[in-house]
Amino acid sequence: MSCKTLFGRAMFVAVVLAMITACAAPAPAPAPQVIRETVVVPVQQTVEVPVQQTVEVPVKQTVEVPVQQTVVVPVNKTIVTLSYNRFFNMTFSAAPAPIDLIRQAVAAKYPDIDVQLNMAPDDMNAWHDAVSVWITAKDSTIDLIGLDSSWVSEFGAAQWAVPLNDKFPKLSDNFDQAGLNLWSYQGNLLAIPFWGATNGLYYRTDLLKKYGFQPPETWDDLVNIVQKIKAQDPKMAGYLWAGGKSENLMMVWSEFLYAFGGKYVDAQGKCAFNSPEGVKAVEYMKALIDKGISPKEVTTFQNIQDAATAFVAGNAVFLRGPSDYLTWLNDPKKSQVAGNWDFMQNPAQPGGIHAGSSGGFGLALLPTSKHQDAALKVMEVVASLPVQKGFALSWGPVQWYKGLYDDPEVKNTYPEDYRLANVLPSSIVRPQHKDYSQLTTIIQDQIHAAITGVTPVKQALDNACTQYAALP
Repeated sequence: MSCKTLFGRAMFVAVVLAMITACAAPAPAPAPQVIRETVVVPVQQTVEVPVQQTVEVPVKQTVEVPVQQTVVVPVNKTIVTLSYNRFFNMTFSAAPAPIDLIRQAVAAKYPDIDVQLNMAPDDMNAWHDAVSVWITAKDSTIDLIGLDSSWVSEFGAAQWAVPLNDKFPKLSDNFDQAGLNLWSYQGNLLAIPFWGATNGLYYRTDLLKKYGFQPPETWDDLVNIVQKIKAQDPKMAGYLWAGGKSENLMMVWSEFLYAFGGKYVDAQGKCAFNSPEGVKAVEYMKALIDKGISPKEVTTFQNIQDAATAFVAGNAVFLRGPSDYLTWLNDPKKSQVAGNWDFMQNPAQPGGIHAGSSGGFGLALLPTSKHQDAALKVMEVVASLPVQKGFALSWGPVQWYKGLYDDPEVKNTYPEDYRLANVLPSSIVRPQHKDYSQLTTIIQDQIHAAITGVTPVKQALDNACTQYAALP
C-alpha cells in the first residue's frame, strides 16, 4: 500500500472521531441522587445434606438347634417258626395274607420276635408224616403248626401238642365253645382255632314261601315239606347229601346220630354207635333214600360238589352242605338260586340236638419247641380280634371268634356270612381216636353198607362197634 493512501485513511478517521466527539458533548450534569433498594433475587442452590438411611441387608446366620435323633439299635430277635402250607401266603380278598398279618401284629406288640413260615405240603398225609418225624426225632426246627382237627385225638393221646388251658384260661370268653371243642382232647385244649368249616342245611326260600312252609326244625318237618312239594313238582329233588363212601359220609352220620340223641361212646367209654338212638338215626338215613326224599344217587356222591350241583341249578329243595357256599351262592354267574336261599342249622328230632359236623385248623405248640415262651406270645396274638378278623377278611369263614360276623367290615366283604351266627353253636366234633384214619374207614364202610341195604342197619352198627373196640 502507498503512503498517500495511508495518509488519506488516517485523515478520514480523524474527521469521524471529531464529529462523534462533537455530537456526544454532554449537557450540564444534574445533581446526583442516591437510590437505595433491596431486591430479592431467588437463587437456586444445591446443598448437600447428610441423610441417614436404614438398609435391610440379608445376613446368613448359623443357629444351633437341639435335634432329637432316633438311633436304631440292633436287637437279637427270637425266631418262631410256624409250619403251614402255601395258603398262609395267599389271600382271597384285598386283605393281607395271613402270614403277613401275623408278622405285622407280632412285630407291633413283640418287636423282639420274628415269625418265619416253614412251607408244608398241600397233601395232608405228607404233612402229617413230616410233623410225626419232627416230633419223634425231637427236632426243634418247628415251634408251631397248623393242626388239622382230625389229628387232635392222635396228638392228644401221644402228647404231641402242649395243652393250652392254663396258658389261655379265658379263651372261651371270646371264642364259641363249640369251636374250642374241635381242638380239645379229654378236656385239654390243644390249638387256637383260626379257620375251618361247619355244615348245615341250605334251603330254597322261594319254594317254601310258594308252598306255605316255614324252615324245618325237625327231620320229620323236612320230610313233610319235600313230600308236599314233590307232589306238585315230581322232578324237583328233595334233600341232597354226600352219601358215597368218603369222609363226607362220616360227617353226615355224625350229624344224624346227634340229631336222634345218640353219642359216640357211653358213660363207660364203650362204643355206642349201635345204641337204640344210633340205630334209629341210620334207619332214618336209609328211609330218606327208600322213600325218595333223597335220590338213590346220593349213595354214589363222594363229595359235596356232586350233591350241590342240582341245588345250585335250582332243581332241589334242600342241600346238606358246608359253610363255604355262603360266599358265592348269591352270585348269579355261578348260581341259579341267587337271592332264593338261606342257611340254617341241621334239623333235630325231639331228644336230639342240632348238629353240624365241623373241622378246620388251629395253631398248636409242639413240645419240642425251644422257644415256647415266644411261641405262646405269637399264639396270643393269633387269638386276638384283629388277627381273627384278618383271617375272616382274607380267607372267609369259618372263625369261631364271638361277634365276628357282626363286624361291619367283615359283613361288607362277605355279605352272607351273618347267616353263620346261628349255625356255629351247633358245630360238633367227629369221633376222636388216636388212629382216626382207621376209625373213619370202619364207619364209612359199615354206614354205607347199611344205607344201601347190603347189611341190616343193626348188624352194620354192631360190626362197627366190634371193629372199633379192636383198635389199639
